[in-house]
Amino acid sequence: MKPNLVETMKELALLGAIHEHIPVSTSKLGRLMGVSQQSASVRILQLLEAGLITRNLAARRQQLRLTEKAMEILHSMYASYQKIFEMEATLTVKGVVDHGLGEGFYYMSQEDYRKQFRSKLGFDPYPGTLNLKIKGREMGKLEVLRTADGVQIEGFINGNRTFGGAHCFLASLSDVDCAVIIPVRSHYSDVLEVISRHHLRRKLGLKDGELVEVDITL
Repeated sequence: MKPNLVETMKELALLGAIHEHIPVSTSKLGRLMGVSQQSASVRILQLLEAGLITRNLAARRQQLRLTEKAMEILHSMYASYQKIFEMEATLTVKGVVDHGLGEGFYYMSQEDYRKQFRSKLGFDPYPGTLNLKIKGREMGKLEVLRTADGVQIEGFINGNRTFGGAHCFLASLSDVDCAVIIPVRSHYSDVLEVISRHHLRRKLGLKDGELVEVDITL
């Protein structure tokens, strides 16, 4: 990724193009980046061609918004800077309790996973996951976890179904021992899955929408 395009995405993000289309002229964008209007226009065209922004021309002024692909790049860069300036033995991630899709029970009931959890994490997990929705600046911490080694959980095949691998990190939530799972998958996710020998919702009295902190050992 060319540095000038990353700089342009950063400026658009600072202007608010993360959540919605925002009106922004090439002259204003050029001033913010210290380049000519023509150069700013070229960068916008390059971002459009690369699928990193979308443009709405229905309004009287050009409106731009960063795509999910662009946000993945920015989150990855943020994670890299966190490694340089903030990396410690533990990483604290804030997330909002979310009901999820109910898939945790199915996956956590697979014995090939459970054997590995028992041998590699040292506990037999409750058959289900606590899903935490991660937002804002905390998203960069997910990228840190995705690029860290962790404890490797191997994928397997059961009948006609393939179950993917993951890497895990021991953690603590409100002084209760647990672990977080980072599935090995290509698609972008803003959910952190937490497992424990306990039913965490019941043990901690957690409800949807509640903000919690997980202290993760790297």
